[in-house]
Amino acid sequence: MAKKTEDTGFSEIDKLLDKEFDDLVNLSKTDNKVKNWLSWGNYALNYISTKNLRHGVPCGRITSISGLSSTGKSLLSANVMKDPQIDYVLIIETEGSNAQELIEFAGVDPRKVRIMRGSTLKSYKTSKKTGKIEEISDNEVPANKETDLYIYTEGLTSKLKRFINTIEFNKVKKNIYVVLDSLANLTSIRSLNGTADMGKKNQDLNAFFTTFDIALERTNVAFLFTNKLYSSMDMYNPYVESGGNSVSYNTSLSVRLSTVSDSDDISDAELKEEKERRKSALGSSLKVAKAKITKSRFGTEGRNSSFIIDLNYGITRLSGLFNLLLDFGVITSPSSGWYECPCITKDRFRKKDFIDMVSKNEDKYIDIFQKELDKAEEKIKQDKLEKLESGKVDVSEDEKIEVSGEEVGEFSTIEMEREMMREAEK
Repeated sequence: MAKKTEDTGFSEIDKLLDKEFDDLVNLSKTDNKVKNWLSWGNYALNYISTKNLRHGVPCGRITSISGLSSTGKSLLSANVMKDPQIDYVLIIETEGSNAQELIEFAGVDPRKVRIMRGSTLKSYKTSKKTGKIEEISDNEVPANKETDLYIYTEGLTSKLKRFINTIEFNKVKKNIYVVLDSLANLTSIRSLNGTADMGKKNQDLNAFFTTFDIALERTNVAFLFTNKLYSSMDMYNPYVESGGNSVSYNTSLSVRLSTVSDSDDISDAELKEEKERRKSALGSSLKVAKAKITKSRFGTEGRNSSFIIDLNYGITRLSGLFNLLLDFGVITSPSSGWYECPCITKDRFRKKDFIDMVSKNEDKYIDIFQKELDKAEEKIKQDKLEKLESGKVDVSEDEKIEVSGEEVGEFSTIEMEREMMREAEK
């Protein structure tokens, strides 16, 4: 019997396969993780996205924001632009000329913002004589887009491909943020001609995402798109995103926005002032948005938080943080109306005083909170492992697990669960 080598044969496999493939990535020698992150401009939203109070939007990946009308999708995408790390912003506008007003409202430096407009993913030509629109391949679009017979329109896929290629081939080392607002307004050439789409837009979107997925990672460009929700007939999933399955398959992080009527982060004084404003010509000044992570490659799917949008200046970065820390046990409530946070103060405090207290030493306290949240996450993980090891994990009637077509009231697959958790620990 041949003696086993110490490296369990990995080097032999590498020698064999490296002769055939020049693009195999060895994860033990290459860091393939996200290289940089942009902030949402709200600590709670950052944390439910990535488990980090300062990290929100991953660079080199695709992020989406979806929601019904007026839930703050465009504003949230613009709020990211305020991150001082960003060197260049490209807004792909499909909703008309409103980008300038939005970035001014959000307080973004317009000198680093450029706008690209688009309505279709594919290129097409329009006959000057008949007005008929005909889809063409991207390489058929001439440098002079107007001839005697046709007006040519370059599709968004081609435009963005040239944009990414320019960055990559010229080895541009800048933090670039691309926003497509909104994906729902893109249309197929068939629809432009007034004929039935027949799934063509979904096909175009699938080709679009496939084109840029790897290129974004190579260039470290952060790509984010907003998307509208539409009603569906499915009682378990009443809203669906425009664009079909390709929209959800290609994202690394998906955020679903909705609005709620109230928030604990609004103080009694602010609430009183808000009620008075609503009666006057000034109108409402506060909106409460709820964010839920519907997809995540960072272990945060299903997490949610709320934040306040002040209609006078935008998203408030500290809103939602108190409830987040309370949920993870960083803040505790030993008596009604009073709270403790031993990591930053020995004194008890009222909830209304929390934001003022944190804002006085914000950077320091955010770092402290992050360390405490790391500990809380680790404790949650260890508690789960201990329960799995002891075999005491039960599920309620509503949480029954279906295994091989049979419902079980307890983890009959406990050994499999244990093995999975051990592997995850490795």
